[in-house]
Amino acid sequence: MNQLPTDTICLLSSSQVITSVVSVVKELIENSLDASATNIEVRLDNYGLDRIEVRDNGDGIKSADTSFMALKHYTSKISSHDDLESLATYGFRGEALASICAISEVTVTTKTADDDVSFQYILDNTGHVVSQKPSHLGQGTTVTVLKLFKNLPVRKQFYSTAKKCKEELKKVQDLLMAYSVIKPELRIVFTHNKTIIWQKSKVSDHRMALRSVLGAAIMSCMVPFQHHCKDPEWWC
Repeated sequence: MNQLPTDTICLLSSSQVITSVVSVVKELIENSLDASATNIEVRLDNYGLDRIEVRDNGDGIKSADTSFMALKHYTSKISSHDDLESLATYGFRGEALASICAISEVTVTTKTADDDVSFQYILDNTGHVVSQKPSHLGQGTTVTVLKLFKNLPVRKQFYSTAKKCKEELKKVQDLLMAYSVIKPELRIVFTHNKTIIWQKSKVSDHRMALRSVLGAAIMSCMVPFQHHCKDPEWWC
């Protein structure tokens, strides 16, 4: 019996966090929402195997944090386990971006309101920044993921048929539709191979969000109701 090398351990653990194209999109979307984004664009090439790009207009990543933004277990969401009692974000583990780096090629372009210009950062497979340069993009963050599962042929083999690829595309769309319902103020555009697959504009409330996502015909068959919890500490 032999102990596995560190890089192999990292690769295997990352493949448990990032298992599919939709899991990459989910992690990046949630980072965007945690950054108070109101506009998100999701772009896929070749069903996400060649390229996944998520661009938002959120708060951006502070320049002081960019060196650590993709390192495992670095996060701005919590500082100790006590913070889990009052967690108000989607992400908090500090694993997603590091795991994505381990199984693909990742570039992050980001700018905060205080920055004069945005910067593009190229990351290696351990999440370290290997180069950076100024960019023309405005406030927010763009994460570009290339060659997903390039070093995990077993994962990539899952997408060997057109049926599997189309099913994954539908899963991504369903995910975006779900976030669109719970976030009425969010504008989302979903593009595959430069063709818009689905989009939703910013709307005023959840009723309008449901109408935008599900359509007027389904909405006309739905009955509104309200439920109030007796225990204010729990949401129902």
